[in-house]
Amino acid sequence: MFLLPRNQIPQTPEELAQAIEEGLRTFASRPQKMVSVRSGDVSALDSIAVDLSGATIDHYHRPLPLDREGASPAMLVRHIHIAGEPIKLLGSDFSFQFEASNVEVYQKPQPDGKLLLILHRAQDGNVRFEISRVAAETMIMSAASKLAKKQGVVVDNAQLELTQHGARAVDGKLTVSAHKLIFHPVLTLAGTLAISEEFVATVSNLKCHGQGPIASLACAAINPAFSRIEQRTFPLSALPLGEIQLRDLALDAAHDKLVVRTRFGSL
Repeated sequence: MFLLPRNQIPQTPEELAQAIEEGLRTFASRPQKMVSVRSGDVSALDSIAVDLSGATIDHYHRPLPLDREGASPAMLVRHIHIAGEPIKLLGSDFSFQFEASNVEVYQKPQPDGKLLLILHRAQDGNVRFEISRVAAETMIMSAASKLAKKQGVVVDNAQLELTQHGARAVDGKLTVSAHKLIFHPVLTLAGTLAISEEFVATVSNLKCHGQGPIASLACAAINPAFSRIEQRTFPLSALPLGEIQLRDLALDAAHDKLVVRTRFGSL
């Protein structure tokens, strides 16, 4: 959850806020202060608040793999709130909100001498992620252009269509046009993401259609991978969330944007 550039937890709320801030600034940049911590004792805090609004995220930064083995109790926090309205990534804006109450936080030392703070238990909480269709297209364009450039391909345009398909299912269709030398391939990818009542995610109806010889060759290479993806399930309940369990999840693709909401808590 938070990576501290320290080998132990600071002894005052002010020092803890500074350590969390330093950790965040390894991948998030914003002129204003981002972190505030309230309470007189770092073992039992009133709140940790993180404001990422207006921050730019370094997409080259990769989050640490979450391994809870060896983690030990660190502190109790009555309320944790993290929000970004908006946050910028790959040239696009998205919104993110996270809230949790009565939280048990664990700590785990890292090989490089830093300390990772991990959410272990929470009485209840919720997460909300929102991105507009236009912002998603811009993000896809940015990522695709970087990859295509290595192959001498210039991506001209990306169009994304999202259609609600039940409370927990979204149909997606992505059309990408590009050019390389005299060729102007157009690639269309489509599929359905659905999440069951048991919080198992599946991807189905994956299709690739190519206009032009280069796009057809690309689809010939992509389709076998699509087949492997469709044969897999992704149980969200198996995520390394400690004693936290998902209680509800909804996908909403209306109003030209994608919104993901989920509630969670510990038994």
